[in-house]
Amino acid sequence: MKVLKTAIVEHPFLQGMKPEHLNVIARHAREEEFQAGKIILREGDSAYQFYLILEGKVIVESYAPRRENIPLQILREGDALGWSWLFPPFTWHFQARAVEPTKAIFLDGASLLVACEHDSDLGYELMGRIIQVVIKRLQATRKHRLESHEPDEPSLAANVRYAPGPLNPKGTLQAILAEHPFLKGLRAEHLKVLVPSAMQTEFQADELIFREGDIANRFYLIQNGRVAIEAPRADGAAAALQVIGDGDVLGWSWLFPPYYWHFDARALKPTSAIFLYGTRLREQCEEDHELGYQLLKRIAQVLIQRLQATRKQLLDHLSPVEKAGSVNEN
Repeated sequence: MKVLKTAIVEHPFLQGMKPEHLNVIARHAREEEFQAGKIILREGDSAYQFYLILEGKVIVESYAPRRENIPLQILREGDALGWSWLFPPFTWHFQARAVEPTKAIFLDGASLLVACEHDSDLGYELMGRIIQVVIKRLQATRKHRLESHEPDEPSLAANVRYAPGPLNPKGTLQAILAEHPFLKGLRAEHLKVLVPSAMQTEFQADELIFREGDIANRFYLIQNGRVAIEAPRADGAAAALQVIGDGDVLGWSWLFPPYYWHFDARALKPTSAIFLYGTRLREQCEEDHELGYQLLKRIAQVLIQRLQATRKQLLDHLSPVEKAGSVNEN
């Protein structure tokens, strides 16, 4: 147990976490070993495992019956594996397999999630770490997709929480915030805290919302419209990586250093949105970890869905030869 606690304290994913939080995590942990070729997570199975890799090499891949699986990503010592235990339907969307003998810390995700619900300080710390890893992987996957092939004009992103139709709520700004799908269910006192940081805005068709490399200080709740997330192609033109719409959200780079945008965002049609000042929102989360946990949990869900959708887009456009060599490093 002493060796396990040392491994938990020293793992990069958990470094800097308070001792009382590490003690909670240790209660839901054990060390596991996997031989080369062992399936760690199987696509479609129930998701409850969360792994912190100590040594070895793991490949994340898309299962392909009766032919070679399609490699997506390589994970090594210091990486974390598995997010699907966080949200319904609690099933794995991809497969993970040990490429060489691998040691990892197993965490019971279901029990950990219950612990987070009872301790918002722990939930805030843990969710912030998960989000940083998912953002990094989403950015890497989008870049890999752009480098691997010329993206088609994407359709409206799937698997992201949308309102059933355009949002046109009336009333106070707090009431409008309460009606947005991203904030549905957030407590009234937390919505009240957000109001001073919020403002309604509109973008015309083809208007740039933010540009790659600029300072990131806004978080957008889209009410009506369509927005393309874009990156420059080799010829200088813009390639749309994903399109989002009514009831969706835009922009995460205000959350963590270095606080600049990694992609462009452009309105494809007239778009109305509410923006929240990212700097103030970050401060509010730090001041109130219960609010922070609730917001970060929502952000994590959308990010994980975007990562899954982007990986699927990448797979759908790769040729068999490209699929065989599609792996990218963490």
